[in-house]
Amino acid sequence: MCLPLLGIAVITNVEAGKNRYGRYKRYHLPELVGDRGLVVETETMEEIDGAMDRILSRGERVICLNGGDGTVQRALTRLVNRFGEDEDNLPVIFPLRGGTMNLLADHLGIKGSTPELMERALRAVEGGGETPCVQVPTLRVTRRVGEHEEREYGFFFGHGALYRFHRVYYRDTKGGPLAAAALFTKCTIGGATGLTRYKDVFGMTPARLVIDDYEMPGDRFTVILAVIFKVVVITFDAFRDVGEGDFYVLATNVPFFRMVGRLPRLLWARGAEPPYPREEFFNERARRVFIECREGYSLDGEVFELEEPYTLTVERGPTVRVLMPPS
Repeated sequence: MCLPLLGIAVITNVEAGKNRYGRYKRYHLPELVGDRGLVVETETMEEIDGAMDRILSRGERVICLNGGDGTVQRALTRLVNRFGEDEDNLPVIFPLRGGTMNLLADHLGIKGSTPELMERALRAVEGGGETPCVQVPTLRVTRRVGEHEEREYGFFFGHGALYRFHRVYYRDTKGGPLAAAALFTKCTIGGATGLTRYKDVFGMTPARLVIDDYEMPGDRFTVILAVIFKVVVITFDAFRDVGEGDFYVLATNVPFFRMVGRLPRLLWARGAEPPYPREEFFNERARRVFIECREGYSLDGEVFELEEPYTLTVERGPTVRVLMPPS
């Protein structure tokens, strides 16, 4: 898809994985952008809301996000909650690969350093005429606590073990694939021995789960995932492209340590039939996921810590436009 573009802005999340400890300063984004647009730096996820409000009030139509998937999710949620789900009204976004997780950029094949990507975005906007974009559907995550309801938008929802893993990952590491692999090992050892503070990361989570019109048996789950596009992380390719629906769902009530011997068939399955029946290991496309629970969740790596009962619905959200400037 192509469309005319006017105005550009940049949000740098200075706490995103590749930006931490002042590393973002070496990109010189304010100097690159100059008077051609607005550059805003944020230190907390909450500050992204204010930055987005400032950008949107100026009427910018291209928003570059120097952070990871959590930064994209937070900005996208503010964007949609302000403009509504009318896709024609939403500004264009462009991920600059500044985070630990850059799954959206990886999915679209957006490669290069942050300054290189920024230069490409500037050339696209300044070139006039029409600039190529692609359309990517989102997940709408609707959370209800009592009478209060909130909506978030993203691409990768995780509950159970993934939520707890993300929580300790951000707390205990400096980010990166090696740190993730090392932490995975610690959590596995901790769960097997029961002797470390990571012993419960891969435990079970009390919940009720309904996928479309199918209520999955059991009241405790190891992990529940909903993903808008097939995700490959550290070569993991676990989602099966079977069934009907708008996104991929993987959910299991099999305890992690019962699955250990079958992890290669699960994590590197490349769409193969799971080694467990559907009532123990659901891995299909779906249109709606409904969960009753009391533990938090993660969305695009951003952690939502909750300790009170709530219900959560995952459905397809609006389509967003992502800038795809030529190299």
